[in-house]
Formats: sequence, structure tokens, C-alpha cells
Amino acid sequence: MSIVKEIYDVTKDLAGNKIALSKIRRALLTEVKLNDKFLWDVSVNEARPANPRLIQMISNLDVTEMKAAITCGLPFELISSKKVTTELLDGIDHIKVLGGDLETVLEKTYLKIAYLKKDYMSESLNLYVRMRNIYNYNRLLQRMLGK
Repeated sequence: MSIVKEIYDVTKDLAGNKIALSKIRRALLTEVKLNDKFLWDVSVNEARPANPRLIQMISNLDVTEMKAAITCGLPFELISSKKVTTELLDGIDHIKVLGGDLETVLEKTYLKIAYLKKDYMSESLNLYVRMRNIYNYNRLLQRMLGK
């Protein structure tokens, strides 16, 4: 096989991988933006929705793309090489992820939503605080996936 053909094949594969990673990033970003719309009611500190509304919001949150990304072993650094910095956290309530990468933030966000979807009826949970925390992680994830 000629060197030109080999280079062409490698270039074609790399281009295909870049397109696939771009589609994955867009799918994750779309899911995060949709979740952001559902979390809007907890975005203002002064407005505290009642528990029935919080339960509705919890049931509307989607984690399908997050779960797929976590379980299939994606090279997250190729989707976004951003690390959590104080600049990325600007305007977000204090969360413990400084220095974390996309995989860390995505996994933490997924686990928080998945847990709350299963155990939202627990008497010991403060749903507003949990939803507010998810809102902040979701905002950070949106910033990391954005360009």
C-alpha cells in the first residue's frame, strides 16, 4: 500500500473521530441545557419552590446522555480539556470541584441527579438544597461543554 493511501486512511479516521466527538459533545450540551430549563425555578436564591414543584422538576431532569457518556469510556479530554478554575466557577455557589476535569464534573452531576430521582421522598433530604446544588453543577457542566 502506498504511503499516500495510508495517510489518507489515517486522516479519514481522524476526521471521523472528530465528528463523532463533536456530536457527543453537542448531545451532552443539549441535555445539560434542557436540564437548566427545568432547574430555572431554583436559580434565584430568594424564590424557594414548594416540594411538589421540586418533585416535578426532579422527574423532568434527564441523564440519558450523561449515563451513556460515563459508561462507554469516552476520551473526555478530547471532548473538553477544560479544568475547573475560579473563573469557571464565577457566579456559581461554592462546590468542591476546583481542578476537576470534564469527567469528574459530569460524573458528579450524573450521580447527584440519579440519586435524587430515586430517593426524593426521603424525610431527611432538603430537596431545595439538593436541587440548588444540582443547578450549580449543571451550570458548570454547561460552561465546560461550551466553546
